Amino acid sequence: MIPHRSPPGLFALLVAAALIGAATAVFAGFPSAAPPVELRRASPLLVQAQVGSAATERRRLLGAVQNWGYWLSSFEPEGLADAPHDLMVVDSEMSANRTFVREHTADEVARMKRRPDGSQRVLLAYLSIGEAERYRPYWRPDWYDPLAKPIWLGHENRRWVGNFAVQYWNPDWQQLIFGTPTSYLDRILAHGFDGVYLDRADAFFEWQKSHPSARNDMTTFIARLAEHARQRNPQFLVVMQNAEELIEDAPVFNGIDGIAKEDLLFGVRRAEEPNKPNDVAWSIDLLQTAQKAGRRVLVVEYLKDPVKMMTAATRIREEGFVPYFAPRRLNCLNPPAVLGPSGALPDHPCR
Repeated sequence: MIPHRSPPGLFALLVAAALIGAATAVFAGFPSAAPPVELRRASPLLVQAQVGSAATERRRLLGAVQNWGYWLSSFEPEGLADAPHDLMVVDSEMSANRTFVREHTADEVARMKRRPDGSQRVLLAYLSIGEAERYRPYWRPDWYDPLAKPIWLGHENRRWVGNFAVQYWNPDWQQLIFGTPTSYLDRILAHGFDGVYLDRADAFFEWQKSHPSARNDMTTFIARLAEHARQRNPQFLVVMQNAEELIEDAPVFNGIDGIAKEDLLFGVRRAEEPNKPNDVAWSIDLLQTAQKAGRRVLVVEYLKDPVKMMTAATRIREEGFVPYFAPRRLNCLNPPAVLGPSGALPDHPCR
């Protein structure tokens, strides 16, 4: 993705507005209305932090996260029994051979939220909003037929078998994602997950030439999704992966509680290769904007080299972000990326 710079003074406006909102939260008698979804660009009035007690508690909960894990493929709920991670991102259902099998039960979700010492962890359900995936409960076999597939369903992702581009602004796609008792998000809520981890928000970039309102449509989609979830559960967390430029848009900035970034320091062009310094600086500037306004920043690097992992962990922690190291297939779980007494990372056998 080609980075672009924020308008002059935006960083100061975002942070100042968030601080004003945080101070206002003390006065419960003066609630603040959320800005309308149609208003896109950030300004001191539009980016006030949600000052209700629910928003304050959501940000507090994520702010306490010191480590995290990310495990999607080949996942079994029992695999978290001994996992000490403060926060986990998992699928809300089980699949085999890229085919949907079943959803996790509410009892399984409750068990996955308990750490070995009995304390609670934050459990987020992975949710791709910018691509359709054939191994999700909404998928229909006849969608492989060009004559029967929905009008919003596009081409298959060459890098990820079973993932398909979608016209995410289409009301039918959005209704599959949220808004009815059988919608994907609503099922996640019903099973007791603490929140969602939104992936492929950056899909808007691929549509900008053919669909000029692509960015605005993604911003509106995320804002409406978050609003719907909070109507069901005011404590429900929304974390967005990548697409960090969207925090310049007030509805997204106000709708999310945290942001995650893949390949911040390594791997954008080739595995294990350091990213261009200008690209890294651009992303960190935006992520720091989010962090200073109370949004937790998670980073996942897909690294195998222990020296590069140590370099990345040190840099990420220096920025105040929370690192995790995983294989790109996300098919197993590594320990938390926390330095031990010796100053070294624990062994990461999952590579």
